[in-house]
Amino acid sequence: MTSPAERLFRLFPQTPALDGRQEGVAAVPGLVRDEPALMGDWQFRANRHAAENARSYTRMHLTLANVCVDIEDAARIGGVLMANAASHSGVPAYAQIPMQWVLLQTGELLIQVQDSRCDFPGFDEAVTWEPAEGEKPRGLWIARQLGAELAFAPTEAGKIVQALIKPLEVPAWDSPAVGDTP
Repeated sequence: MTSPAERLFRLFPQTPALDGRQEGVAAVPGLVRDEPALMGDWQFRANRHAAENARSYTRMHLTLANVCVDIEDAARIGGVLMANAASHSGVPAYAQIPMQWVLLQTGELLIQVQDSRCDFPGFDEAVTWEPAEGEKPRGLWIARQLGAELAFAPTEAGKIVQALIKPLEVPAWDSPAVGDTP
C-alpha cells in the first residue's frame, strides 16, 4: 500500500461529465503502467440496486469488448466497488455514481468508481482485512481475493477507487503453432 500523499494520479483523455465539467479517467501511479486501449463509462444510481446493476453492466460491457480477463470476476469486482461507493459516500439514492472501465494495452483491466467523499477512512485496514472463521467475507476483501490490486486517490470532486485486474494466463503450447518446414 502507498501512503495517501503518494496516491497522486494522472488523467487519461478527458470525457465530459453530465454537468458540463471535464472529467477524466484517473490512474494511480504504480497501479497503471500503460496507456489505455479501450475505455467505457456509465453511471449508476446510488440505490439498493447499484451493485447488481454495476455487476450486470460490467459483465455485458466486458463480454462485448471481448477482453482477456475473467469477466465474471471482473463483474463481481465492479459490483464490490459500486456497493462501497453507494454505501459509504453518503449520497442520496437518486445520485449518480460514475464507473469507468479501461483496458490497457498490456491486457490489464482497470475498473474505477468515483464518489463525492474525499477521504477513505481505514482504506489500508479495509484492503488487508481477513474474515475470522465463520465470518462472512465482505467488500474489498472479495475484490482482492479475485485478484484485484486496489488503490484510491482523492480528486477535486471526491475520490476514485480503482481495481486493476490482470489478464488471464495463456497456457503454453508444447509445439509451435506453425511448423519450421516451408
